[in-house]
Amino acid sequence: MATLQGAIDTVTFARDGFLIARLLSGETIIGNCTDPVAGQQYEFRGQWTDHPKFGKQFKFDHYKVELPQDTDGIRRYITRAKWVGPKTARQMVEAFGEATLEVLKNDPHRVADAISGITLQRAQTISGILQEQEEMEATIIELESLLGGHRIPKQTIPALVKLFGSDAPARIRRNPYLLTELRGIGFISADRVALGMGFDRQGRARLKAATLHVLQDMADTRGHTCLPLDKLEDCLQNLIGLPSDGVALELSQTGHVALQDEMIALADLARDEKYVAGSVRMLLEKDALADFELAADGLADDQKAAVRRVLDHRVFILTGGPGTGKTFTLRRIVDGFAAQGYRILLAAPTGKAAKRMSEMIGREASTIHRMLGPEPSEANGEVRFSFHYGEISPLPADLVVVDEFSMVDVSLAASLFRAVAPGTRLLIVGDHYQLPSVGPGSVLRDLLAAGVPSCELTEIKRNTGDIVLACHAIKEGQPVMPSPQLTPDEGLNFRHIEESDPHQIQEIIREIVTVRMPQRGYDPVWDIQVISPMNEKTLLSCLHINEILQAALNPMGKQVKGTPFRLGDKVIQRKNESIGEVFVVNGDQGTLTFYDDQERRNRFGVQPPTFKLQVEFQDPERQAHIPMKDHHLALAYCLTIHKMQGSEAPVVIIPVHQSFGAFFNREIVYTAISRARDICITVGQWGALEAAVDRVGNNRRITRLAELVKGGG
Repeated sequence: MATLQGAIDTVTFARDGFLIARLLSGETIIGNCTDPVAGQQYEFRGQWTDHPKFGKQFKFDHYKVELPQDTDGIRRYITRAKWVGPKTARQMVEAFGEATLEVLKNDPHRVADAISGITLQRAQTISGILQEQEEMEATIIELESLLGGHRIPKQTIPALVKLFGSDAPARIRRNPYLLTELRGIGFISADRVALGMGFDRQGRARLKAATLHVLQDMADTRGHTCLPLDKLEDCLQNLIGLPSDGVALELSQTGHVALQDEMIALADLARDEKYVAGSVRMLLEKDALADFELAADGLADDQKAAVRRVLDHRVFILTGGPGTGKTFTLRRIVDGFAAQGYRILLAAPTGKAAKRMSEMIGREASTIHRMLGPEPSEANGEVRFSFHYGEISPLPADLVVVDEFSMVDVSLAASLFRAVAPGTRLLIVGDHYQLPSVGPGSVLRDLLAAGVPSCELTEIKRNTGDIVLACHAIKEGQPVMPSPQLTPDEGLNFRHIEESDPHQIQEIIREIVTVRMPQRGYDPVWDIQVISPMNEKTLLSCLHINEILQAALNPMGKQVKGTPFRLGDKVIQRKNESIGEVFVVNGDQGTLTFYDDQERRNRFGVQPPTFKLQVEFQDPERQAHIPMKDHHLALAYCLTIHKMQGSEAPVVIIPVHQSFGAFFNREIVYTAISRARDICITVGQWGALEAAVDRVGNNRRITRLAELVKGGG
């Protein structure tokens, strides 16, 4: 490797640990440098490259800071300190020569006596700044030495310095698994660093970190809120080849996990389940007999039963499949309570579901997050949310109605129940045959299993044709019959097109979206939604279908370099977050309308990751400016079935294929088909759909909520 020494003259670009700069001697350097300073002397190690357009550049892999030795370098270096401009810097160098840095850091009294305009207080501040800067530079270099070569994200070192200060290297040496507290670093990466540092493979620190990783991974990927201890043993053996050796008890004593009845859970998930259970029991302790009746004229028998029973309980669940009259019943209930002067709040998990609820009920509805009043905060580089409404400040409502409750995970449920005052009624509406929430828990199913007062509507009341018939057949595990032709006005609205070749399935989907359905008057972008069981794997995943539909539906859109997006693309937000003053919810959809390319490409040929994406979100309408990097956007021409949960589209198209494997099951098929309002078309292998309808049980989640509600544990 070559070595290059010199002081930085101009920092051309520096962000997220990446630096482009020019040295005083004229060379261009490119590489990873966490906190570069103009005027600072460095030694870089790397290699010379010859860029075809931008000429000779030095790409470095390692560097170290060297304090300037000559007076000219010292003069430039000290101007970083507060109150030290070029004139004052010259005075200092003239007064102290090559000893200037030592005097400034260690003898502020002497500086105050010798330099006009610099008081003792200012001299002490300058001393502190230079000492702190030197300390931070040493910290950064040490961290880069510790973490280099382990494929750790660039933002890790700045995050560690922000979190732990100059103590960061010592803390990482003591316990490299602290890295898992940072966004973007999991156990596997932290374990790679730890083992590279010579950590004991059988040590307690490794075993504790692996245990927490298993619990978090099972929550994130499988939705489990807890695990039996024997299953934890199996997971640890598969991950690191070690038995738990009493580590669960140790972690429970430090408050990281909760242990009960041979079960182990992350402390926050255990706390959330316990809170939901306690709140439900409290709401059920006293009946809530209403002193009025709700009109039942025009209702079927099961709807009348629901209307009668909802008056008797503070918490009640209304459930049922498509076409069974849930919305009509709900509207009758809400109107009846409103007529009695009840203050009513309506909410749903996503913006689309809230908009649909507003349209169906005729009253304003919001997302659950917006109803609770999100208040973002940052911890360990991760934006987290607390809520304005909670135990101290409950929701100002006598009746809270939450639709699409199957989408609500245990943490959001706990936040909701915290905000429901003891005297408030809670009406939960949902379809427990759908997929469970993306987040951990199975709250709707658990509450039903615990015996929370409920009514399931089973009689089909609206004639929406073969879509509704198919959903009810799937729910019961019965054979599904597609329509022989597509004639929605006659109820023939569930069509299948048989094809086994994934490439041909892609082409058929493209033609349906861009030609056949637009010929029927449907907007190809906003009226038609393709949904797939898988996000990335197989040719029929969202990733591949999005690429095809983007090319077909937005061929002239200007490419946003460094991203998969083009101007005019349909996009979806994949995480709850505040962006400036705008709050966006996981599942919000919109259009990419603009991106800031004023610094499109600097003269060194590197794309700066500082541009902003402008998205016009819907339901409700709002505009957000989103960073080019570290965003949570994705193309939305094709969505996963999970992402479509709680929403509906006039036309839904679903690829079905054996390549989806065991992941393709009854709940997924039921949820997918029930998203269609007018037309549902499946394309692929009908046998794969039939096999999925017979496949049950692989989405069952390990939770304790039902047990806690029933047993009071």
